[in-house]
Amino acid sequence: MSRAFGRPSPPPGFDNAVKLLIAAGMPIEDLAHTPSNKLADYYGVEHPPLQGHDALDDALSVTYTLQHLMKTGKLRPEAFDRL
Repeated sequence: MSRAFGRPSPPPGFDNAVKLLIAAGMPIEDLAHTPSNKLADYYGVEHPPLQGHDALDDALSVTYTLQHLMKTGKLRPEAFDRL
């Protein structure tokens, strides 16, 4: 991890899932009101119970969502190359 002005910067190749959700067609207004742990619910993805404010459950919800979007063709593999 590199440092600029004493603040850590993200490792190369890592980015926020927001760009992927936008590429899949999620309206920006909905993005602003949908927390990570509710993304799978937003898309109607069946999943085990998830808790808010839990890093693992947030990551699982994002993962379930991205898998769903890939399987349904709403998110194309090329979207990952544009990050």
